[in-house]
Amino acid sequence: MKVLLISPQGSNIYAKMKVGLPPLGLAYLAAVIREDGHDVKIIDRAIEKKDFVPEDFSPFDVVGISADTPRYPEALEIAAVAKEAGKIVVMGGYHVTFLDKEALETGVTDIIVRGEAEEIIVNLLRALENGEDLHKVKGISFVENEKLVRTAVALPPKDLDAMPFPARDLLPMSKYTSQMAGLPVTNLITSRGCPFNCYFCSSSRFGGLKWRYRSAKSIVDEIEILYHDYGYRAFAFMDDNFTLSKRRVMEFADELEKRHMNDIIWWCFSRVDILIRNEDMVKRMAEVGAFQIFLGLESHSEDTLDDYGKNIGNKEQDQAIELLHKYGINIHGSFIVGDINETKEIAMQTAKWVQQVNPRVTQFSILTPYPGTALYHDVEREGRFLHKNWELYDALHATVKTDGMTPDEIQKMLIKDYRMAYLNKYRLFHPRKPSPAMARRLKKLREAQGKMMKTVNPVKFFWTFWVEMQRTKPKKLMAKMEKESKKKRSLHVTDNATRGLDLTIGDEETNLINGMYIDGNSMKEKADKELQVSIKK
Repeated sequence: MKVLLISPQGSNIYAKMKVGLPPLGLAYLAAVIREDGHDVKIIDRAIEKKDFVPEDFSPFDVVGISADTPRYPEALEIAAVAKEAGKIVVMGGYHVTFLDKEALETGVTDIIVRGEAEEIIVNLLRALENGEDLHKVKGISFVENEKLVRTAVALPPKDLDAMPFPARDLLPMSKYTSQMAGLPVTNLITSRGCPFNCYFCSSSRFGGLKWRYRSAKSIVDEIEILYHDYGYRAFAFMDDNFTLSKRRVMEFADELEKRHMNDIIWWCFSRVDILIRNEDMVKRMAEVGAFQIFLGLESHSEDTLDDYGKNIGNKEQDQAIELLHKYGINIHGSFIVGDINETKEIAMQTAKWVQQVNPRVTQFSILTPYPGTALYHDVEREGRFLHKNWELYDALHATVKTDGMTPDEIQKMLIKDYRMAYLNKYRLFHPRKPSPAMARRLKKLREAQGKMMKTVNPVKFFWTFWVEMQRTKPKKLMAKMEKESKKKRSLHVTDNATRGLDLTIGDEETNLINGMYIDGNSMKEKADKELQVSIKK
């Protein structure tokens, strides 16, 4: 079969600033699809900014679209065009894994793949090609005879070393412009699953509680290809738990030195509790080029940390920060604003602490209830959703009614947090300097690289950020949504065969009738007589 895989661009601030990396999830799928004998192509809309027309899909049998929450609306728009072209539309990713019913009710997607998709997609394509019963394919959802069908849960891949490397040859690698310390950087995934099941994260439900990992040899094999074939010297390990196994980290360090590849820099995620228990591991990481570590520090309020289920306190956080500074490893500090019980005073307490910590990179996010999280369940149960405009579920917009601050106050606090973090005496007059060893490493890399990549212009970033915050003030946004909602009180029908029809589904329950989704309060007889179709101009 001929398969087209599409990664939507998204419309948030990071997309506008062109801060992105190759979509490895689709690249992994492309690798296993190709290995099973199918033709496959990837389009990353962050790079190829094109508006699709039905003719674009004519060479393909199946169109697969990745859909995380903020890119889900764009995924639906793409799916509608592919459906008009008569193609089988398959959608996967975090959002639709947990809200498969919602996605299928749009009428523009045929099949949802739930969870990690490498083994599922191969089995699905075989079934489609051979006309086999889809009920036997584990891990998918679809509509049959007007009813939702969810097949048995598919276990995620166990042996990650046995999987082919991502099909980067199908991506325009030279067009990705993310950088680390002025060097082109690319991404890898070295493990999956997460045993920690954090309150606001869906990774444990998506990939399972069991941590599955690649061997040090497999990781360095992939780095070696990126090093020699693509010329990369900076790498970002995107899995949640790169440092979960001390033994593996030590083996990774040994493998780099064994292959004379100790002239790289790299970035990874870690946890406070893991770092403070393993100082020798941190020291070894620094020796083989650990440039920066992402830490979810979240807050300086013990109560807020308890709300998030972090199982650590301020003392442990300070220990981890001191440890990384001791060995010259930079900190990418992640902090959350907008906890259900957080007040402006508590938020300011965290903001002032961030100034003192002075991470090399500071990232603030608004607490966002992503589908699949315990937070989402609680917000739904307590009726705290402001809206479900999924495009704004990018952790930069208030989406929840909290007890401590209004939505407008939360977004104002986010702006203030960034201003305090990047415009203060600690950062302006006492910037973090690399350790002597890292400074020597960077000097050699930059000399070998020649011309350095331009870093993100902070003035441009903050201007883009500020404009977006003004455009999406919650009070103004909610008034606009209410106005639009009143216009859509009438019967709403989606004709799957007609391009340009409004695919919006209201808050009411919807039912599938003769290939159309109709307001659940309306009877089929009424629909037959009074079809009022909302056509997008």
